[in-house]
Amino acid sequence: MADPLKQYLSRHAEPEAAAADALEGAFGHALIVPAYGERESLFATLGSVREGPRGQTLIVVVVNAREDSPADVHAANAAARERLRAEAAEAVVLSEDLGVESLRYPHGRIVVVDRASPGRYLPEGQGVGLARKIGNDLVLRLSAAGRLAAGWLHNTDADTVLPDDYFEQTDAREGESGAAAIYFFEHRFDPDERLALAARLYEISLRYYVLGLAWAGSPYAYEAMGSCIAVRPAAYAQVRGFPRKNAAEDFYVLDKLAKVGPILRLDGSPLLLEGRISERVPFGTGKALSQMLAKKRGLEGFTLYHPAVFAHLGAWLRVLDETARSGGKAEAALAEMPRSNPFFRADVLLAALERMGAFPAIREAIAESTTPEAMRRRFHTWFDAFRTLKLVHALRDEGLPSLAWREALAEAPFTGLSASTVEEPESLRKWLAAEERKLSEEPAGLGGEPPPS
Repeated sequence: MADPLKQYLSRHAEPEAAAADALEGAFGHALIVPAYGERESLFATLGSVREGPRGQTLIVVVVNAREDSPADVHAANAAARERLRAEAAEAVVLSEDLGVESLRYPHGRIVVVDRASPGRYLPEGQGVGLARKIGNDLVLRLSAAGRLAAGWLHNTDADTVLPDDYFEQTDAREGESGAAAIYFFEHRFDPDERLALAARLYEISLRYYVLGLAWAGSPYAYEAMGSCIAVRPAAYAQVRGFPRKNAAEDFYVLDKLAKVGPILRLDGSPLLLEGRISERVPFGTGKALSQMLAKKRGLEGFTLYHPAVFAHLGAWLRVLDETARSGGKAEAALAEMPRSNPFFRADVLLAALERMGAFPAIREAIAESTTPEAMRRRFHTWFDAFRTLKLVHALRDEGLPSLAWREALAEAPFTGLSASTVEEPESLRKWLAAEERKLSEEPAGLGGEPPPS
C-alpha cells in the first residue's frame, strides 16, 4: 500500500471503510451514489449502470439522513433500503455495527451503507459531503488492497442516468496523468414548461460561467458537479477526501484536486441529470430551480454575469502571469492594467482585490518562489476557484451588475453569439454545450506537482 493511501486510511477515513475487508472478491470499476430521500430515481440510476471493460462493477449506495430530516425523507430512505434488499439475488451483512451490507445484482455487487436509521444518522450540519466521503473511503480501501482494477473512484447522484460508455470514458484516459476527470452532462427536462425553462436557463448559466472562466484564462474553468466526477485514488487521499459539508462538497474537493494535478474533461456520451426542484441541499440545481420559480419574474428577469466581469478577471490573471514571467515585478505588471478605458473599472477591480488580501498574498508568493513556474503555481494556488468566484461576485456587486440573460449572451465575446443569433433557450443551451465541449482538448487545473507545504 502506498504511503499516502495508508496514511489517509489510517488517520482520516470514515469507520465504514473497514467493511471493505469483509467484502469478497475484486472488481473492475466502482461507483459511489449518495441517496437522500430517493425513490424511483435511485433505481433508474442503478439500472443505468453497466459492467465496464475491466469486469464486474461495485456500487456503493450511502443511504443518508439527519435526525431532523423531514418525515418524507425518512420514509423514502426506509422504502429504498427495503426495495434494494427485496430485489437482490443475495444479501450478506458486512458489518452489523456499521450498518453495511452487500447485495448481488446483475453486473456485480451493491454495498448499502445505512446512515439513515436511528443511531446512525449523519451529524447535524453535515450531509452529502460526508455521504460521499463514506462511500469513497470504502472503495479507496479496496483500491489500496489491489482489489479494484480501474484507477478511478467514480461518483454520481441518485437522479442521474449514466451512458453505456460511462466506464469506457475514464478507461480510455487511464494512461494520462490527472487528479480527476469530469464527465459531460445534459439535463432531462420536465414536461412542465416553466420548470423545463428554468432548468434550461440554469444549464445555460453553468456553461456561460465556465466559458467565461476559460476565456479569461482561469485554470479553474470546469463544471463542479458531484454527479459527474471521477477521482484518482492517490489524489483523493492527498486532498483528504470529500469535505463533510452539506453542500458544495463537489466544488471544494475539485478546488483542492485542481492544485494536485490536471482535471481531465471527458468528451464521450453525456450523463443525463434530472432538472428537478429539490430542497435537499442549500446549493445546486434543485435549489436554484426552486428559487427561480419562487421569485416573482424569476424566469422573465433571469440574469447572467456581465461579460465585463470576465474581462476584468482576465486582466488580473494576466497580471499574475506577467508577474511570474518577469520574476516578480508585480508593480510593472499592474501598471499595464487599463486606466483610461471607460469600460474598464480598474478602481473596482483593485479595491476588490485589496479587500481579499490579494497583494500581501502575491508578495509572499514572490518571496518564497525560486522559479517563474513555481511563482505562477503559488499565485494560482492562492487565487483558486473559491477566490475566483469571490472576485466575480465582488465585481458584480460593486460596479458591473448582471445583465438580462439574452443581452449577456449576445455581448459576451466567448459565446460565439450575437444579438441576431440569440434564439430560444433550447437552441442556446445546445450551442453553449457544443462550445463547452471544445474545451475538452485541454485539461483544467494547475497540472504538475503541487508546491511544497
